[in-house]
Amino acid sequence: MKLAHYAFGEENRDNGTLVILHGLFGQARNWTAIARRLAEKYHVVTADLRNHGRSDWDMNMTYPAMASDIAELIRDVANGPVHLIGHSMGGKASMVLTLSQDADLVADLVVVDIAPVIYDHDYTGYISAMKSVDFDAVSRRAEVEDALVSGVSEKGVRQFLAQNVATDKETGKMSWQVNIDAMANHLSDITGWPETVGGSFDRDVLFISGANSHYVDPKDRDHIKSLFPKAAFTSIKGAGHWVHAEKPDAVLLTLSAFLNR
Repeated sequence: MKLAHYAFGEENRDNGTLVILHGLFGQARNWTAIARRLAEKYHVVTADLRNHGRSDWDMNMTYPAMASDIAELIRDVANGPVHLIGHSMGGKASMVLTLSQDADLVADLVVVDIAPVIYDHDYTGYISAMKSVDFDAVSRRAEVEDALVSGVSEKGVRQFLAQNVATDKETGKMSWQVNIDAMANHLSDITGWPETVGGSFDRDVLFISGANSHYVDPKDRDHIKSLFPKAAFTSIKGAGHWVHAEKPDAVLLTLSAFLNR
């Protein structure tokens, strides 16, 4: 699948191309501020994963399918291996890519607040709340946020989910820009880790975690090292799972240090 994407900075820069991927319910523009800063030295591409943002919909939401999309994107936007950054679901899809036959497309990898493990997170409440929104009864994003209250208690999460609302320019009607049905059908795949993935990626990998997040557990480091022998770990103080949104300056400094090593 061809992924919709945005490009920042000049192509063919000496420092190469950097590709950034968002997490579940996110989109490329969530990384725009950081992408613009990184574009001072790199050609930066932020992409909407399948069933998100401006990218097309498909009922297959497995990580091998997403990894295949990313591989095609990299071949389209870069002449050689890229620096790959993935947050949450995008991080898992990126890891699957580096553990596949397309690993040579990646020069190095940054994984933001996720691990190659199975999680017991339950997003069914979010999905149900999103499906229950009556778009005939709302005309503003704030009203969508209010309609999510029954299933999503955290205001910040409601605001984040509501960013996935698109408005038709001709009719003015709002709708979800994400494929909720595909997500609902593949929640176990999204929170899981493909059993078919094996081997290892022997290039540099940095795992960035939010210090207030529990997505990357120290007990999983041996497993991570078995897949990524050169893995290094760091955490960002005061940040939770959405590290890049909560502490963008700290994330930018961490990325710059890794890329300039």
